[in-house]
Amino acid sequence: MSWTTVIWSMSAAVCLTLAVMQFLVWFRSRNALEHLLFAIAAGAAAAIGMLEPRMMHARTPVEFGEVLRWMHVPLATLVVAFVWFIRLYLGAGRAWMAWSITGLRVLTLVPNFLSYPNATFQEITGLRQVLFLGEQLSVPVGDASLWRMLIHVSMFLFLVFLLDATIVGYRKGLRRRSIVVGGTALLAVVLAHINANLVVAGILPVAFISPAFLLIVLAMAFELSMDLSRAKELFRQLHESEKRMALAVKAANMGLWEWDVVRDEIWLTEVGRELVGLGASDKMSFEAFLQSLHPEDCEPSRFALRRLLDHGEDIQMEFRVAAPDGTTRWIATSGHVERDGNRKASRLRGVSMDITERRHAEAQLQNLRRDLAHISRVSALGQFSSAIAHELRQPLAAILRNAEATERFLYQTPPDLAELRSILGDIREDGQRAASVLERIRSLSQRRELESETLALPEILGQVTKLLQTEVQARYATLRVELAHELPQISGDRIQLQQVILNLLLNALDAVSEQPHDRRQVVVRSSGKGTGLVEVAISDSGVGIAPTQMPRLFEPFYTTKSSGTGMGLAISRSIVELHGGQLAAENNPEGGATFRFTLKAAKPGEGT
Repeated sequence: MSWTTVIWSMSAAVCLTLAVMQFLVWFRSRNALEHLLFAIAAGAAAAIGMLEPRMMHARTPVEFGEVLRWMHVPLATLVVAFVWFIRLYLGAGRAWMAWSITGLRVLTLVPNFLSYPNATFQEITGLRQVLFLGEQLSVPVGDASLWRMLIHVSMFLFLVFLLDATIVGYRKGLRRRSIVVGGTALLAVVLAHINANLVVAGILPVAFISPAFLLIVLAMAFELSMDLSRAKELFRQLHESEKRMALAVKAANMGLWEWDVVRDEIWLTEVGRELVGLGASDKMSFEAFLQSLHPEDCEPSRFALRRLLDHGEDIQMEFRVAAPDGTTRWIATSGHVERDGNRKASRLRGVSMDITERRHAEAQLQNLRRDLAHISRVSALGQFSSAIAHELRQPLAAILRNAEATERFLYQTPPDLAELRSILGDIREDGQRAASVLERIRSLSQRRELESETLALPEILGQVTKLLQTEVQARYATLRVELAHELPQISGDRIQLQQVILNLLLNALDAVSEQPHDRRQVVVRSSGKGTGLVEVAISDSGVGIAPTQMPRLFEPFYTTKSSGTGMGLAISRSIVELHGGQLAAENNPEGGATFRFTLKAAKPGEGT
């Protein structure tokens, strides 16, 4: 076997082997188009390596021209594949040049097969034999074809394209990749083109097209192999990162999940499957997920998720699932929606965790807060128990006197029925007054859940100030209420809001109790803030709040009173914040202090 046969065969074998390897890489990852383009280019180079020895060993001009005709096909394929490989791999190269080169190479094939013998020669008049590497090889003698101008133009554009893409890729930071692939390609194309033209001109004895293009293939293979090596290292690092993340989410009792909306397939980690009571091999779909929820949460969750798919981006949900042991668990989940080019939801990814213990703790905290609020109301009632007794004593004493008068009128003959009717009417009114006082006390002292309703602020203030009227008089104080006109209604719990006002008014009365009688002033003001809020301000004319006390004023169990519990202001702030408002205190410039709290104005249809 001759050296030329060995060298060109080995070149073709190397190219073909690399083409098969990169094709398999692309077959496993269809998005990696650069591997497919390399496989096409390397396969074309292998075809050139197999055709070129046949051309060099041709015995007649006709045989030489026929082989050269068919060799134009892998040559054009290699150039086109390499142009688009460069554009994709380096992210550089002008598109119009790439399309121009592609069009010219395809156009060259038309006269190549329509004219004789091919697009390179207009006529091959003969073959001359030259000695190369110890064997006789055929070199064509003839006239060049005018169609070679298309080949020259396409190769010139190819060189300009390679140079431009190499420079742009280098500037983009792909320095080694640009130098290895682009630089080697430039060198190989220049050598191959010069060599081919010198052979056609009869200056060189033999062509070196296949070995020249082998340089390009090896450069491409080297860079792709480096990419595979880097990808393997990245895969290893990603695998380690996934294991660390899996350990972290498992330690935090969190489950990762992913919903392929198009296929309706839900993937969950081991913890995620445990949270919804799913077995290791069970498949999960959207409907199967809904079936795992508490019956009361099924339809609301369906509606929320469908609305999220149509319009939303992020998901925040809490729902209940029925555990295999019959218990109910609370699950909190958060995630993000991914959309395709048409803005349709294609995938949801997120994380879920068991918040059952937190929910139980919140429920216990709510019960404790309600118990403390109840104690605070009872304590507040105790602070003006003498005023309550006085307010009850008046109607009861009037009832007793009217009953005695009725008894005397009944002994008269005949009884004065008109006077008896009047006395009975007074007894009924006094009884209703006493019952009203007892009802207000009973409402404030009840232990109850939060009940939201639409309320008129003047009505609530009027009920509390009427309850405190006797207490105000007993302390020789003045209570003034100044309400803004056309206040919006509020939404909240009547009793809890009354408790806030009652606590603040009792504190204000305590603050002015040491002042002279003419300076014991308490003023209640209300106003609409124009931002969907209603403000209530309770001001007193006391000594104000000491600067050292102000930071701790709303802390639980902190009090400045010798007999205080330190819970009134803390509970009041908690109630206000529960209603979406804020409670704050400040000293007045003229003396005394003002406590302000805001409440949200009711929306149409809210709290009804």
